[in-house]
Amino acid sequence: MASKNILKDWFKTGLYPTQSQFWEWMESYWHKDDIIPQAKIQNLKTDLDNKAEKAALGAHATDANAHADLFAKAATPYRFLPVFPTTDTSELQIEELKNATLNAVMYLGQIDMNVIQLDPVTGTLSNWDFRANTQYIILYTKR
Repeated sequence: MASKNILKDWFKTGLYPTQSQFWEWMESYWHKDDIIPQAKIQNLKTDLDNKAEKAALGAHATDANAHADLFAKAATPYRFLPVFPTTDTSELQIEELKNATLNAVMYLGQIDMNVIQLDPVTGTLSNWDFRANTQYIILYTKR
């Protein structure tokens, strides 16, 4: 198979590539209808070997203690609380949130600071559709 530089030389302005040169050029590239063999994709096996398995990632996502050591090292006035509702609900009553100020709720890679409401007397979060088996990280400060 010809290198890119050789292929370029065949197609310089004013030159007339031969049929075999043209075919060589066409065979040098993957056509959009070609199926590319996995063995030809650079680092595919290594990348697949290093990926997280779906079950392990799912278990990690629902682990209330995931990254607790990292959260403990964070210097912040905020407290954090991992919450896992067991059923879909529009309200969550959480004892630790009594006499607290809600700062943020993190979930599924998003942060909400304006929609979810906290009743600091009862510790109830509301105004949201909390999903079962979804981890929410509640950032709050005590009054």
